[in-house]
Amino acid sequence: MSIKKGLIKNTAFNLSGYIYLLFASFFSISILLQNLGRDTFGAFLLMASIVPLLSVLDIGISTAVVRKLSLPLTSDEERIKVWQSSFFIFIFEAIILSILAFVILIILGNTPALSVLDKDTFNISIITLSLTVFVNHINNHFLSLPQANQRFDIFNSKTLLVGSANTVFAALLSQVYPRIELILLLQLAFHIATTVYMSRYCYPFFPLHFWPKFHKDTTRELFDFGIKNFIATLAGQIEFQFSKYALGSMVSATAVAAYSIPQNIVVKGAGVVSQVAQAVFPLSASLLEKNRIGKLKKLIIGLETIVLLGGGLAILLTFVIGRQFLSWWLKDFVVVSLAYPILQVLSFYFVLASLTPIPTVLIQSIGKPQIPAFFAVLTTTIEIVTAIVLIPTLGVLGVAYAALISSCITVPLFLIVCWNVFQKEIKKTQSPPYTPSPATL
Repeated sequence: MSIKKGLIKNTAFNLSGYIYLLFASFFSISILLQNLGRDTFGAFLLMASIVPLLSVLDIGISTAVVRKLSLPLTSDEERIKVWQSSFFIFIFEAIILSILAFVILIILGNTPALSVLDKDTFNISIITLSLTVFVNHINNHFLSLPQANQRFDIFNSKTLLVGSANTVFAALLSQVYPRIELILLLQLAFHIATTVYMSRYCYPFFPLHFWPKFHKDTTRELFDFGIKNFIATLAGQIEFQFSKYALGSMVSATAVAAYSIPQNIVVKGAGVVSQVAQAVFPLSASLLEKNRIGKLKKLIIGLETIVLLGGGLAILLTFVIGRQFLSWWLKDFVVVSLAYPILQVLSFYFVLASLTPIPTVLIQSIGKPQIPAFFAVLTTTIEIVTAIVLIPTLGVLGVAYAALISSCITVPLFLIVCWNVFQKEIKKTQSPPYTPSPATL
């Protein structure tokens, strides 16, 4: 299969699952908002955010595993060691993270946003979410294999199962039982179903070596690459989740809901680019060869051009039909009046944020994850400091301006650095290997 056909096929699988989830979220958010109420819905968003927040705390192992399994020179013996080491690390991390989730949620129980929940609801919810964090982390290990194999039909099974539970089935359940602890239990059940399905896919590849085992050298190699990438991933997740915790502790649960809705619209839009980048990552690692790297350069330039044009269209649509869309969708005047100005600001942020996923996976495939890590930390630091300064005067809108200001500073610099590094990699790949002259032998 050609490079373009393979990328189109894999991107189509990613986008089909993503678009399904996008539409499912579109309908479910308004239903959940109406059935749970503004305050309870805000509390639900705040508590449920612990799962994606802690899922990134894999020390970058999943990205390191995908890269190692995708490289053309990785032997069968190395693949076995990578698989077993990854499994060992993820089980250990899952135990630690489930305990951490429990502790964080206990602490958050004292914030204004969660004071709307009764004691029984809160207690059942934190136990359920702690178990969900554990199961979700194990699933992240299993998902590395289909991504490395470029089987994105299998990879997107989690989108179908867990995504449906988080959206369609959660909304349907809230119609009958509008209680967040029952919704969270439903989501846990679908996480477990994903584990069963993914293990059935992965087992035939390592029938004699499926279970976890510690390999010192392989584990060290995975950590050396992963921890650099982990910093970028963690910073990005902190940037996304910070707003909920800041607004929940400094403003109100309604403010959390008002900001989360336009934020989710922007994140879902930028997620389209991330789905493409997800397919580009293993492909770009396999194209770092003398005769193929030129095709990779053309591919990256073409994709970034499309992203920029799409971002301009998003800004136009936001200012032309944004308020009408939110009013029709949410049917809550208070939330809409707060959310629309935020959406206007975040539409510009969307353009900048959408330009970063593809250069990020390109630089990771080259083996320099420390570059996106540095800029991710810089962006998050600027955003948090700016938000803390702006929230007391601008309220919920201050978080949106903080996100935009930080991206305006760091994204252009990041793109320039990525391009220079890629150009050096092209020269390095295309230069002839050094052969000592007879006089030097």
